[in-house]
Amino acid sequence: MQHSKSIVAIGLTFAFAANALAHHSFVGFYDLSRIEEIEGRVQSVSWRNPHGSMVIEVTAPDGQTTDWQIETGSISVLRVRGFDRDVVKVGDRVRIAGEPSLRRDNGLYARNVLLPSGQEVLLSIGIEPRWSGVSAEAELAEATFDHNIAAQARERASGLFRVWSTVFEDPDSFPMFKGGYPLTDSAVANKAEWNPDSVIEQGCAFKGMPALMVTPFPVEFIDRGGHIEIRFEEEDATRTIHLDPAAEKPDDFESVYGFSRGYWEGDTLVVETDSIGAEFFDFEGTPQSADARYIERFVPTDDASRLNYRITVIDPATFTETFELSRYFVWRPELVVNPYDCFVATD
Repeated sequence: MQHSKSIVAIGLTFAFAANALAHHSFVGFYDLSRIEEIEGRVQSVSWRNPHGSMVIEVTAPDGQTTDWQIETGSISVLRVRGFDRDVVKVGDRVRIAGEPSLRRDNGLYARNVLLPSGQEVLLSIGIEPRWSGVSAEAELAEATFDHNIAAQARERASGLFRVWSTVFEDPDSFPMFKGGYPLTDSAVANKAEWNPDSVIEQGCAFKGMPALMVTPFPVEFIDRGGHIEIRFEEEDATRTIHLDPAAEKPDDFESVYGFSRGYWEGDTLVVETDSIGAEFFDFEGTPQSADARYIERFVPTDDASRLNYRITVIDPATFTETFELSRYFVWRPELVVNPYDCFVATD
């Protein structure tokens, strides 16, 4: 790969700021009203979910050095965009711009990184380059494309059964939650009492249904004969779709994903889910009752390059009417579902 002053667009957050903040619960952690810039030498790099991090040693004009704690977005999303762990190395001198921390003097949530090569890495979708102006995303993706994995995936793939990914730049693909739901009076009151700092996505706790289906990370559908398994890179989650219409829930059944039964309408997989143990509908404190149920439709296109997804929401205790949400995934044969490898520091 040639080194040039270029931009590597790495989508670490959501296409819309409001959804990004809700998902990661940045409110109260970073000052979103201003951008600060530092330059220094990389002391360490942590390549783990839910957020990557770096320590940057910054030297002041008087020679005093200060370590800055830098947080990035999800490693899983970096990987999907072709950004591997060797792009930023210990010892590199980098420039970083981002929102300053409200909880420590020397902390940033990184938005832009200028590498020693002159490449500028954009760490959020929808932001502008700060130091250069030529995109190198296609070049980066080509450099990290694994042709062996892609060839094996093409041999195994059949209809719905393959690994699906997200198009971060298209709001029809991501995010799926966009707000404005028809809430009941009791749901409005419950949501008003929600504390954003408690959002589970801040750590490694499990998402429930339907929040799991908003995932930006790779998802794989596997045919297990009498049931279908949906494997998620996010949180190493697995959903089981029972194809036997007479499948019974165990008496002691408990799951944040609920109990799902599925059937085929041609090439479309229809899934009905109930008995969901998750407390919240979304990432913004919308409640979910024990009687919530969902009808999902997974519709691959004829060439299996795209998977259209639609979910019907039925929860009379929370919503005044039934409504639908939708998104789509795309097939990228070079991608696999990797271990999530989640770790939360306790500083």
